[in-house]
Amino acid sequence: MKILLLTSLASLSTILGGWVALRARRHIHLLLGFGAGVLLGATFFDLLPEAIEAAGPRGWTSRGVLALTVVGFLIFYLGQRVLALQTCPHGDCEADRHLGRMSALGLIAHSTIDGASIAAATLISWKVGLIVAVGIIVHDASDGLNTILLVTRGERPERKDFLFLAADAVAPIVGGALVVFAGLPAHQLALFLGITSGFFLFTATGDLLPDAHRRSPDFAVSIATVTGIASIAIAVRLAGV
Repeated sequence: MKILLLTSLASLSTILGGWVALRARRHIHLLLGFGAGVLLGATFFDLLPEAIEAAGPRGWTSRGVLALTVVGFLIFYLGQRVLALQTCPHGDCEADRHLGRMSALGLIAHSTIDGASIAAATLISWKVGLIVAVGIIVHDASDGLNTILLVTRGERPERKDFLFLAADAVAPIVGGALVVFAGLPAHQLALFLGITSGFFLFTATGDLLPDAHRRSPDFAVSIATVTGIASIAIAVRLAGV
């Protein structure tokens, strides 16, 4: 029930992000900056410490967990590059809705992994699940936002464009269900957080922050990022994780 609640909140966040993309484009850069800060805070204040602590009983060293983080980073980095080369091999193709919809499929896959990450953390403990969910919920708002931007390209949305947003919203629930029904042991789920950390780092530094600064060079983006990091630091402190 807790997993369903948290993944459902992530789904609602995705829908909210899509709505923001349609209604409040002037502030999109701030949302992206804040989301990046939340992901960075969740990585260094919660995910990595929890993964390193859980790896101890299995004989894993902190280097092993950090290696998983690098693997997670590379998986999503290389995956994005493959998608970019397939959709725009020469880097000079014109933006159109077909290209955007193909790119949006990658966001849907990411949202599925978001739900799996929430489930993995919640099966370890409710507190860890809550902290991870906070980072993912903010991140999924940017996913919904980017999904709408990709499929509409700034034009009036078509009916099929909302189907992409709906698929992105349902994806976290599907990802959470996959982890639950797979029945993985808690100590293995803890190590999965190392890979999730790599995903968070890539999304924050390779996706959200560059996009935010591309939209606006204003220092307000940096302030929003620092605010996001601080919010997670405070949340972890209050939760006593």
